[in-house]
Amino acid sequence: MTSFRFNFSGNTDDFLQSEDKEEEVEWLSCEEIIPNNQVKEIKDLFSHTKMFTCDDVNIKRVSPNNIITYLKDKGIETVLDLSEKEHSDLITGKYEGGMKIWECTYDLIRYLKENLEIILFKDKKVLDLGCGVGILGIYSLLQGANVTFQDYNKVVIEYSTIPNIYLNFEDEESSEKIKKCKFYSGDWDSFDKLLEESEKFDIILTSDTLYNTNNYNKLINLFQHRLSDNGVIFIASKTHYFGVGGGTSQFESAIKDTSLKSEVIWKKRNGFQREILKIKKS
Repeated sequence: MTSFRFNFSGNTDDFLQSEDKEEEVEWLSCEEIIPNNQVKEIKDLFSHTKMFTCDDVNIKRVSPNNIITYLKDKGIETVLDLSEKEHSDLITGKYEGGMKIWECTYDLIRYLKENLEIILFKDKKVLDLGCGVGILGIYSLLQGANVTFQDYNKVVIEYSTIPNIYLNFEDEESSEKIKKCKFYSGDWDSFDKLLEESEKFDIILTSDTLYNTNNYNKLINLFQHRLSDNGVIFIASKTHYFGVGGGTSQFESAIKDTSLKSEVIWKKRNGFQREILKIKKS
């Protein structure tokens, strides 16, 4: 098992540190998650919320600690228990860090906000890939998009992503917004295969998903299959993830001989180097 250390609440540029060699991984199969009445119960129980704030963008979210406490009180065992026990937010094949807001999410939100006149969301089909708590997808929803949320872990979608949507809209409006959403958990390859062949997206958003080079082929295949002909992908990522080797540079090399073309549209060079890639079909 490969694991990486950080914490649920941190929003800083932590190193990803590999603790042992990559083993053969049995990835979780994809499944669609349908919101039900349980969501409203969860929302009522999670009265203590946190706020994602990036310039003038404010998105409410359920406190991760409240989620863990709630699940324990209900006697529900999840992979979050393993994450907490190992003090790790990345356990390959088991838990992929969905409860943490990664640093590059701020970069991408800021970029999208600054380019709202160019990047039009209204009535577009958006995929928030590796959505975690759902910040990018909720922002898209606020701009009038139809959003598909995908995260590796079902527990993240059920107890964080979906409740967070309810938190950001009034009761009557939230029911309408949920109808504009779809939710999936599981591996990218399995997710790609589960979708209808005709399912395409106008905008694909993803943040801090390039750390594992072993998943690049899955990600590239998904992009090629699921991006509409005139669609665009925005990837916010570090140029290099120390300890594991992935990053924007390696990913750009990986797509060089594919039908995808990329350009760096934003970069931060001081401190931890971060970039935003814009990818389209060639």
